[in-house]
Amino acid sequence: MSLLTVEPVELPPLLDKVSQVDELVTPPRSQDESDRSDSVSAASAVERRATWYRELENAVLDLSETLPRGTEDYEARKLFEFLIELRHAIDEDPDARDPKLRVEFATMQVSDVIRRIERRLKQAELDDPRQAVDFILSVLRDIKVTDVAPLLGVSTKTIAAWKAGKPVSRNTDRVILVAQLLELLRSSMTPTGLVMWFDTPRDQLGDATPLSLLNENVALAAERLIGLARATAAGQLAG
Repeated sequence: MSLLTVEPVELPPLLDKVSQVDELVTPPRSQDESDRSDSVSAASAVERRATWYRELENAVLDLSETLPRGTEDYEARKLFEFLIELRHAIDEDPDARDPKLRVEFATMQVSDVIRRIERRLKQAELDDPRQAVDFILSVLRDIKVTDVAPLLGVSTKTIAAWKAGKPVSRNTDRVILVAQLLELLRSSMTPTGLVMWFDTPRDQLGDATPLSLLNENVALAAERLIGLARATAAGQLAG
């Protein structure tokens, strides 16, 4: 099961390049380098912002040369489109005061795109069962194996074998889906909360639990659970 198809690529270095762009467009760096206060001279502010933009442009170009074909070509195009908008906003703001907030807005657009690319690349990485298992065991490392095993639909003995490096050949679709769900949810929940999420009845699922859907049919459960996890992570749902 794959929610995103890309050519094989060594993802950790690629994600490092994504993070470099993200750092440049995320406050306080983006604010410090693109704006200025009354205490900073206009010449100094302009030069500092120009240096920041050159770093950002180089980081985006470096990333674009590394992205595998098939990695959301639309997102890549939007990244360059917003980068050009940012350059135009800077050119039309010669004293670096950004009175219409065009520089700030264009920077936010670049930030939104780069984070979407990052999320999709992380999901693609988790399409590998071995990577997915390692991710799950890392996120839930403080959870008892007897509580992790039901999520994956395997025995504690199987999990022990996976921890020892044995090939991941059982329930691979389910393992990948659970990993992707954890990736969506982990920033807003504790490890204990993550496990509880799977065992909590949901109105959106007809009072069923995410775990019961996994047990019934992984393929049919995928779309509903991914949508539920995204809504939960976005704070649209409680718990």
